[in-house]
Amino acid sequence: MIESIDIALFKFINKTLSNGVFDFLMVKFSDKLFWIPFYVLVIFLLTKEYKKKSLLILLSVILAASASDFISSKVFKPMFERTRPCHELSLTPNVLVNCGNNGSMPSSHAANHFAVAVFFVLLYGFKNLKNTVFWFTWAFLIAFSRIYNGVHYPSDVIVGALLGALIGFIFYKLYIFSSQRLSSKS
Repeated sequence: MIESIDIALFKFINKTLSNGVFDFLMVKFSDKLFWIPFYVLVIFLLTKEYKKKSLLILLSVILAASASDFISSKVFKPMFERTRPCHELSLTPNVLVNCGNNGSMPSSHAANHFAVAVFFVLLYGFKNLKNTVFWFTWAFLIAFSRIYNGVHYPSDVIVGALLGALIGFIFYKLYIFSSQRLSSKS
């Protein structure tokens, strides 16, 4: 039953919602290079706001994204061995981006971006509603693009997002611990 809901939702997002504007945007949202100017801006703003602490923040975010990528790609994908929807010819998916052979469950894009999003939401606090909405919308759009582009099922994205959120939380806590330790030594 869950698998049939997953497939039906995949078909709805990948086929029914298909249109020229989304075709353009979702391919861009999945492209790592598209986000480089955004990442440069984030680094600039962090450096401006947090000065010396920005190095520890950036290191923590990079480690969180790296850990989520490693765990999703090297631990869970081989464990689940789920075929990507773009390789399921019976689905006749609209495939708009490169379809890897490294498994579908979980989505590394979702894991990596939700790890970063949760880290920044925790850094700035949930009380900053604009910040929270921004980071979760950003991560959601990237995760959604993976379904729209035909390379992940919705459940892959949900599991990836949950994994990434957990890793983002852990690395935020490690950042707080490290920051406090460094402050007490100065």
